[in-house]
Amino acid sequence: MDGLGSVRTPVFRSLRLRMALSHGAVLAAIVLLLGGTGYLLLEHSQSSQATASLMAAAQDERDRVLESSVVSAPIDTDVPSAAATRLALFRPDGTAVGEANDVPSWLRPHPQTVTTVAVLGEPVRLVTLRAVKEGRLLAVVVAGRSLAPEEALLERVQLLLLAGGLAAVALSMATGWFLAGRAVRPVRRAYEAQAGFAADASHEFRTPLAFIRSAVELMVEREPDLGNEVLEEVDYLAALTDRLLTLARADSGTLPLRVRPVEVLPLCAEAASRNRAVHALKVDVGIEEDGAPTPAAGEAPGPVALGDPVALEAALDALLENVARHGGGEATVSCRRVNGRVRVSVADHGPGLPPAQRARAFERFFRADPVRGRDEGGVGLGLALARDLLAAQRGSLWLEETPGGGLTAVMELPATDEPATDEPPGSPRSPRFD
Repeated sequence: MDGLGSVRTPVFRSLRLRMALSHGAVLAAIVLLLGGTGYLLLEHSQSSQATASLMAAAQDERDRVLESSVVSAPIDTDVPSAAATRLALFRPDGTAVGEANDVPSWLRPHPQTVTTVAVLGEPVRLVTLRAVKEGRLLAVVVAGRSLAPEEALLERVQLLLLAGGLAAVALSMATGWFLAGRAVRPVRRAYEAQAGFAADASHEFRTPLAFIRSAVELMVEREPDLGNEVLEEVDYLAALTDRLLTLARADSGTLPLRVRPVEVLPLCAEAASRNRAVHALKVDVGIEEDGAPTPAAGEAPGPVALGDPVALEAALDALLENVARHGGGEATVSCRRVNGRVRVSVADHGPGLPPAQRARAFERFFRADPVRGRDEGGVGLGLALARDLLAAQRGSLWLEETPGGGLTAVMELPATDEPATDEPPGSPRSPRFD
């Protein structure tokens, strides 16, 4: 089974990662909302308290002047503390009361009652009140103090919120990763069991099918009509078995791919030649230039992609077989390099697919017309197989409408500037994954 039971498929690793990230994102949003709100409330509270203390000191000094009607220097103006409130009185003409040297240059009246100024890079809050008695201005009281203690407190709180928030988010993501692993474990086991069953069944079917085919070939010699009919059924089952096994391996990430620089145009020509012989398909192959395919001339170089040549031919075979069954029997295969990717388009002019059915076309066993039998409509695994083969090479596949009618299958692979490497000796040319 190629270790399917022990393989943790990328689907579940991605799901587990998304669940862990969602845990972290939710907690980060909560921490940001609550922490930000708390920080803003604390900042507002500190600012309000500083203003209130300055206002109280300035009002007390103004009341003293109004009661005595004497303008004298404030008491304790030389308190040696950077956070202490500094008071100063100014006469109506703007001169300071007391020793001018005792009044710092930043402690001056301002038109606004409350203002904040910067002194040597430090924020200072100032409150200016006017002592007016019987309509006469006696003095102007100015109270000021540094806001450095409040700024330091806010910086510590900010650092605490940042460090605590990051730690909480990391812990939440680790917890989410652990819980997600436990939650998806039963689903992953069931998924791997299903994929394992498909792989085991497909693998075990090969030997009896080969034996049946050998026996039927002997039957053909005596009963040609019946033998040929049985041979067609055996070939159908063998092809179905191969595709189921390939899809199971793609699901489990165990496809034996050899990704390397490969020239795409010769592979397109090889697949086209094979499908002309097998399906009597009319195929033109070329390099797309200015939006139109140009037939490849001789040894004209084409774009080089990073991919597995066998898997790439298998995907092309699946797309061309789909054209033979549903696309009118004629196709144009073109390739070009676009934004660091190599794009291969397989365009037909058949009936096409409605937009609603294009997304479902990659579902396994999907048929656009369920009434058709498998002789006309196929098994419904071709597009699913091509998509999984390309995804295993970091490529993609989608469907779009062909200009003028029809359906175009577009596949992309990573481009490279490295020269294409030759096929290793003894490597299989048939696009199978045995």
